[in-house]
Amino acid sequence: MRGASYAWSGWLAVALVVLAHVLQSLSAGAYHGGARLTAYPKHVLVLTAHPDDECMFFAPTIHALLAHNVTVSALCLSRGDADGLGHVRAQELVRSYGVLGVPAKRVACVDDPHLQDGMQRTWAPARVRDAVRTHMNGTHIDTILTFDAGGVSLHPNHRALFHGAVQLQSELATPLSLWTLHTWSWRIKFWGVLVSVLQRGGRDYVFRSSMREYAQSLQAMYQHQTQLVWFRYLYVLFSSYMYANRVRLVVQAL
Repeated sequence: MRGASYAWSGWLAVALVVLAHVLQSLSAGAYHGGARLTAYPKHVLVLTAHPDDECMFFAPTIHALLAHNVTVSALCLSRGDADGLGHVRAQELVRSYGVLGVPAKRVACVDDPHLQDGMQRTWAPARVRDAVRTHMNGTHIDTILTFDAGGVSLHPNHRALFHGAVQLQSELATPLSLWTLHTWSWRIKFWGVLVSVLQRGGRDYVFRSSMREYAQSLQAMYQHQTQLVWFRYLYVLFSSYMYANRVRLVVQAL
């Protein structure tokens, strides 16, 4: 009887996962307040700290923006050189964005001695602000998408992007909206596709990937060959960020 019970439990788990994936595909897209999002920015800058942030955390939003003909540019503020592989990782970044649909001409990677990868490296928000301001000169970017104050994993490099972007937005003379990626609690961060299906968002935006887009995100992650250690295979399977993003409009351009 116990063996039969385990078998039924296993099949039930499989059925729930399959159902979740079906619901994921049926509900893929962008939502705000429970309804389909209808108004999009024209040009979004995805501001990240390290090569692979774009596909590990922001891919669902990038997919949704590109699907609605939003121009997406990318600025990564380090080459991820903690292990001395920055020159390789910068190339992986460009290939990853290419898989996601962002051309190389709109992907930039900064190599600044004051903005180096590392949990023990503190980035001054003013340094972040200046790097982003320099990149934006002469562009028509109207929205920045970056991490929130929690930085997904409390990574100090991620968190510095939020504070630098807030500083920049407050000082610019031209209108600029700021979108930040919601940091999920550890209780649900690795529920995978289930979080995507159950996520409502409230006043935040919710971006859900279809299973085709999820597969595209996996292919983008595969471009980061230097980062494909065993636990990242678990990450791309179970991380909620691979399936959905909850994004908050912190400041709206007037």
